[in-house]
Amino acid sequence: MDFDENRTGRQMKGGRSQRARYLFVASAVASTLWLIAGPYGPAVTWAQHEHTTSITAPAIGAQAVDFELKLLDGKSVSLQQWRGKPVVINFFASWCDPCRDEMPLINEVAAGADKGGYRVIGIAVEDTRAAVTQFSKEAKLTFPVGLDLNSTIKRAYRIFGPPATFFIDAQGTVRDIVLGPMTPERAREALKKAGAA
Repeated sequence: MDFDENRTGRQMKGGRSQRARYLFVASAVASTLWLIAGPYGPAVTWAQHEHTTSITAPAIGAQAVDFELKLLDGKSVSLQQWRGKPVVINFFASWCDPCRDEMPLINEVAAGADKGGYRVIGIAVEDTRAAVTQFSKEAKLTFPVGLDLNSTIKRAYRIFGPPATFFIDAQGTVRDIVLGPMTPERAREALKKAGAA
């Protein structure tokens, strides 16, 4: 192999190496964008792409995103199975001080669920099963609690940090959202909007 052939071979190898680096960088950028944007809703089929409306995070007046969640007691629950009754979803974490401060109020809201004809569910985010179980006992939570282990529900509802509470009417429409700690007055107002009071 003479000098020119050797140089051409190095250029080809360098070109392959450069393409490999480009593909690696492109893959890393795509992965980063996926982590930043995240799948903020359930999987979208091709048929759904043809509609004029797209799946977005629940907003007031929009349909709540359905989910299935395993509760701490081992049972499974889905939002769909509670259709026909208003639902209060409280996102919390055992390590979150505002959540801890708010829990007596959420317990109070849950205590009125039977009389008001609605359901309350707690969804722990960014937490561990052991910590949530311990907190549930300490706070004497009177409503079902599930753990969103892979943050699927958190992403679907675009919760950036707990606490956050969604008030959903009997038809599955979000009627009010409280981001951050809630006052008793705000809870009463939101329950009325959802037809739960």
